[in-house]
Amino acid sequence: MERVYLGDWLCNAGIIGFLKINHHLWKIEREKLISQDESLLKFGDNYLEFDRKIFEGFSERFFDYAFHQYGRYENLLNLFKEYIEDLQNLDDEENFEKLAKKYFKNKDIKIENLPTLLPVEIFDRFKRILQGFTLLKKKLNKIPSKNDIKKDKNLLIDVLNEAISIMESEREEFWESDVQIYLRNIYGQKSFLNLSVNKDRFEKFYKDFEKPLIESSVKRDKTYKCINCIDRQAKKDTIFDTGISKFYGLNPDSVNFVWNFKPKLPLCEICEIIYFSYFAGLIPVNKNGKTVFYYVNSDTSLESLLKENLLLERKLTKEISENPFIEFFTELVLMSEEERARYTLQNTVIIELDLNNETMPKIYSFNISREKAEFLVNNKENFQKLSKVFYKIKNDSFSVLPEVIEKTLNNSLNFKYLNRLIKLHLKNANDSSYYATNITSYQLQLLNLLTKEFLQKVILGGTDMGIDENNLWSIYYQGIDLAKKLRESNAENKIQSIAYKLLNALRIGDTNQFMDVLIRTYMAYGEEIPSTFVKAISDKNTFYPLGYSFLNGLLGKEKPKEVSNNE
Repeated sequence: MERVYLGDWLCNAGIIGFLKINHHLWKIEREKLISQDESLLKFGDNYLEFDRKIFEGFSERFFDYAFHQYGRYENLLNLFKEYIEDLQNLDDEENFEKLAKKYFKNKDIKIENLPTLLPVEIFDRFKRILQGFTLLKKKLNKIPSKNDIKKDKNLLIDVLNEAISIMESEREEFWESDVQIYLRNIYGQKSFLNLSVNKDRFEKFYKDFEKPLIESSVKRDKTYKCINCIDRQAKKDTIFDTGISKFYGLNPDSVNFVWNFKPKLPLCEICEIIYFSYFAGLIPVNKNGKTVFYYVNSDTSLESLLKENLLLERKLTKEISENPFIEFFTELVLMSEEERARYTLQNTVIIELDLNNETMPKIYSFNISREKAEFLVNNKENFQKLSKVFYKIKNDSFSVLPEVIEKTLNNSLNFKYLNRLIKLHLKNANDSSYYATNITSYQLQLLNLLTKEFLQKVILGGTDMGIDENNLWSIYYQGIDLAKKLRESNAENKIQSIAYKLLNALRIGDTNQFMDVLIRTYMAYGEEIPSTFVKAISDKNTFYPLGYSFLNGLLGKEKPKEVSNNE
């Protein structure tokens, strides 16, 4: 069995890519990484172990993964079919408006001219595609002129049908060509990616990698061990260069920076194929019209590393908020195993690669301090209870938990945010068509507790704020009791006006105004004001958490016997 340990981020990306290419050999079941065949593949805490038999059929799996990740072939097949359908829809005037919006969104055209304009527009788009798709362009017969297309759109339909037929009947050649084009942009010109190789690319990869890996027939350097694993003997004449990474390794142009003026660094065949698999560990995303790649790196465990990258992939491949990294980190908080959580949160970074630019990758680090990581971990259950909470302003919807996480990360979580959510809660209670939220008074109280603890333990460095959680819950229940008293006195309609006055006093930090409203309300119904509020007059640190606790209780309807995650 061969073993590869977690190491630098590129090696780690290679391990994740190697696992994705061999995805048929593992699964995640009940949050655990499980091997489907331990005679071929085993998982250690910080290493991957496999038998060389795993390389049987590896070339095809490698090519398939790169082919689908590139995605050009399938995308263009579907696009050409879509073009044909749209051209055929020109026969019905009912489709004109829809087609005009689709193809001429920002152009002022006359609808009646669409039968002439649309074929020309699609023809121009098709020709631009062919400029970057040399293989298809060479295989197509003579393409009609633009004037011919204007006269007869069926000529364009025929060309599109011919393109589809060629691509489908000669798929294997497009498969090999597209993989070479795609990976050459990532790795440079190693093996089958060399510019001189223009046929039998798959066979070249098989002979260079799969066959010698299975047969253990790699020629080895007599002197040097692998610079990565420091265990296996290096492969003879391996060059740790642009064949591994354009930005990470060395190439002959860099000899002035290399010891003894040699760009060759010893690497074994196992580590070489791991590094050569790193493309599959990256997540391609369209950003501002070009493809960039993302990868999560952490040094906790192999299982965590894989799960984190699968999580980020899910977040980046579906349309979500404007900041998917916060959504990723939010879920990472919720899924972290308790014993590893703080370490995981402190040591996770997201790497962005622009492979058309050889500058170093961008690193997105959340810079989690020990105190902040412990705050996130210790309050995991409370965060879970906020996971389904949202609010809407007009037509825009916002999730509360990612906002809370983001504010935690950038040290801006404070009582102003809580004040805003309570205001939305009150407006929602008034059946406002402009505002809506599903947040409950209990969840507002949870956020109050989170805010108080964050300020105390992270911002104030552990300074005692003079009030504990039991006191805050006690005040919360006293708010509930007052609301109950008002309902029993047929004064439920006054709860909202009292709440608004208390909320405003909290917003501006006016303890006198808050106490004045409170005293008047209690006196009006013959009740005694809670003694705990005496503390609020002298100390702003206790005023906010106490005041919001009471207000949250006032907005509740009854004492919760047992709180569920859905409340």
